[in-house]
This record gives sequence, C-alpha cells and structure tokens, in this order.
Amino acid sequence: MFVPVVSENTNRSQRIVAQIRSLVAEGKLKPGDRLPPERELAQLMNVSRTSVREAIQILATMGMVTIKKGQGIFIAQNDVTSLMNTLGELLVVKKDEIKDLLEVRKVLETQAVSLAVERASDEELLTLREIVEDALARITTNEVDPAYAREHDARFHGAIFSFTRNHVLIAIVSSLYHVYDRMRSRTTTIPGRAIQSIKDHQRIMEAISRRDKDTAVQAMLEHIQSVERVL
Repeated sequence: MFVPVVSENTNRSQRIVAQIRSLVAEGKLKPGDRLPPERELAQLMNVSRTSVREAIQILATMGMVTIKKGQGIFIAQNDVTSLMNTLGELLVVKKDEIKDLLEVRKVLETQAVSLAVERASDEELLTLREIVEDALARITTNEVDPAYAREHDARFHGAIFSFTRNHVLIAIVSSLYHVYDRMRSRTTTIPGRAIQSIKDHQRIMEAISRRDKDTAVQAMLEHIQSVERVL
C-alpha cells in the first residue's frame, strides 16, 4: 500500500502527508485503521523516522490521525474533519481574496495561541521550544533555506493548534492547510522573511512558555500582520 517517497522539490514529510491523504481519499485507509509503527513506515516509504514523525504531527494537527499512547496511530473517525477537509480541497483562493484569508487567519491563530497558553502541557511547551531553537540554530549569516523555513513554519503553527485540544478548530485550520502552504511557498523565498518569521516565532514561544496570554496574542497578531505586508 505504501510506496517509497521521491523527494523532488517537496520535502519528504509533506510527501508522506500527501501519500497518506491520498490513501484515505481512495478508501485504502479507512477511519479506525491503524498505521504501521514508525520504524516500519519509515522502511516502507524509504525515509527517515524523523520525516515520519514530522508527517504524523502534521496529520494529527489536520485531524486526520489520532495518536493513542501505547496503542499506535489511527486514521481519525471525525465527521467534522472529513467535511472541512473536503471543503478545503475545493477552495481556490484568488489574489484579491488573500486579504480576506489573512483576516480569518488572525482570528483563528490569536484564539489558538490564547487557548495554547491555558491548555498546553509543560512537555508540549518544551516541544515548541525545541522547534524554535532548531530553527534559530539554522540561521546562517542572513538567510535560511526556504524549504526548511516552510517546514518549520508548518510545524510551529501546527503545534500551537494541536495544543488547543479543540478538534473543530483543528478541523477548520486543516481545511485551509493547502492554501496556507501555498502562501508559505511565496513568503519563504522573500529575502530576510524566513529569519523574521523565526524571530517572531521565538517571541510567541517565549510568551506562551511564560503563560503570558496578552503578550502571546499580541505577538501572534503582529506576526500575521508582518506576513500581510509582504503579500
């Protein structure tokens, strides 16, 4: 069922996500089905376990899989998620609609960061810090690899949404996943933009870690406004 991943111009974790989504759409993977263990999946798809972990995190954020500790990873049984993902696949954002999309993103992301401050566990906050610190370590001179920046951005924002524990909110965001990904493809190639985003993420992460809701919300709002200015 699973086939080796060919990276080409897309990072491997995104390819894994796309393959699993396709298998679900084709009915080869059904709600409640258990995915192979991480090591086996990595072997089947000829990728690293790190790529598999990143893909599973993305899928969990999208609401497509459920991670059950000690049991494994399962295709989610969630009618809301299925509906929202279907709508997302049909959504085509025109150039003059980007402003509208960013307004929606402000509402969703500021609410998500507010909930994350309240609900994220200490362990999850450490994970968020690791995501940011890994990105900071990759900053060289004045640039960051666009492919890595795109992957980092998805992981950072995805982690925050997962901390909300709100499955409907996650489903709504997952329906916009591909639209957001196209926006990332544009912004991460703008000189200096990737570094600015990583620094914004650091500020957001620090505020969430302090459980400082007001500062975290303001930092997220300013981050999205900075994206708005370059689009």
